[in-house]
Amino acid sequence: MLDIEEPLVKNKKYPFFKTPRLGGSRRIRNRLVQKQGLCNISLKNVPKQRRKYFSDIFTTVIEMKWRWCLLYFSLSFMISWSFFATVYFLIAKQHGDIEQIANATWTPCIVNVHNELNAFLFSFTTQTTIGYGFRYPTDACPLTIVTMCFQFMWGVMTQTLMAGIIFSKLARPIKRAATLIFSKNAVICLRDGKLCLLFRVGDMRKSSLAEAHVRLQMIKRCVTYEGELLPFHQFDMDVGYDQGLDRVFVIWPITICHEIDERSPLWEIGADDLKSAKFEIIAILEGVVESVGSTTQARTSYLPSEILWGHRFEKLVHYKKENGQYNIDFGKFHNVYSVNTPTCSAAEIERLRSEGIFNESEYQMYPPSDNKLNLLDNDEMSPVRDSIDLNQVPQIQILRRDSDEDPDAGEESMELVDLGIHHKCSIRSQSPIINSTSHLLQPMHKNSCSVRRGMLAPPASHS
Repeated sequence: MLDIEEPLVKNKKYPFFKTPRLGGSRRIRNRLVQKQGLCNISLKNVPKQRRKYFSDIFTTVIEMKWRWCLLYFSLSFMISWSFFATVYFLIAKQHGDIEQIANATWTPCIVNVHNELNAFLFSFTTQTTIGYGFRYPTDACPLTIVTMCFQFMWGVMTQTLMAGIIFSKLARPIKRAATLIFSKNAVICLRDGKLCLLFRVGDMRKSSLAEAHVRLQMIKRCVTYEGELLPFHQFDMDVGYDQGLDRVFVIWPITICHEIDERSPLWEIGADDLKSAKFEIIAILEGVVESVGSTTQARTSYLPSEILWGHRFEKLVHYKKENGQYNIDFGKFHNVYSVNTPTCSAAEIERLRSEGIFNESEYQMYPPSDNKLNLLDNDEMSPVRDSIDLNQVPQIQILRRDSDEDPDAGEESMELVDLGIHHKCSIRSQSPIINSTSHLLQPMHKNSCSVRRGMLAPPASHS
């Protein structure tokens, strides 16, 4: 499948993304999925569309706007009351009750029903079971009693149906998605030597979603080798489905990571290519609402102009000693800061790394050469005193100093943490090696990548 944006020309090499030229002007299209999750589509020439909508009238009414739903709610009762009021008035007129108003010995079908308004009041009180007692039926007209039975059954069905529709609209899980937020921008930066696409999701409610998981897809125009044009082809972007990383616990804001590898549609895209790219990345968060047990879905999309190269998200979770809670500052939810990131594509980074000319130290933090335990700034590292065995996970000392804690914290605030994101590959796989002379960490990106994909690679040699 060719990923191109121009008409197919023989013997011409196309990049992955290229801006189409239509008559010398660039055509600007709106996004397929709006930032708030609404799909920007319209349906035309659907066969038997109205008939199919009315065949599922319950879902149709639920998906209507509130003003139309309330209008149908009112009309359903008004039409029912008016219809049965007309029937009662015709029965009374046919029986002669209207002409015998002055006759005191006359037994009418319905007492005190002399005109259309009286008949409407009787119909209203019958269906709502209010029963003031001023108007009531008699045994002079059996047809009146039969009509009252039909009205009672029809009124119960109408009231039950409309009450169910109103309740369903109020309890729709789509309203739960309004409190699920996505970051305005996505970012691309390095994580453990790999270029990754990151975006942040969060929930403003304290009640978390059950079985929440994330999906990521790219919508892009492409052409097959047979010349078939696919205007909106969907490329799946892995966010850790094989390792279960797509299942998240959204009790605090989570940063979703898509590793740009050979299977990623961003594999050959660099910082300069991103400026002229034409695609749309759709992020979908699904989960079960605990209160109602229904599945909800929140969506958003990112255009190339909304993807920031060489940035990371700011930390927004802080610990407060006063109340012993972790405070989440949603004012920093969309904040990013720039980091040193190579501008070339992930494919070019792998090529340079295989040739041994990629400078790892320029983008990574290495432990110092001595064995002393130094107190560093926020989120900086110091080496472990003990030597690291080849079959063990390498660890470092990190000083956790939150903004709400004591700025003069000492060694009691040091934490021993693992080095690298080891859930991407097996911990039993070959670990990075620390040279005994220089104590510098030499990451083996090719080996760890091979182990994660199921291919056994020999350990790298170190001089």
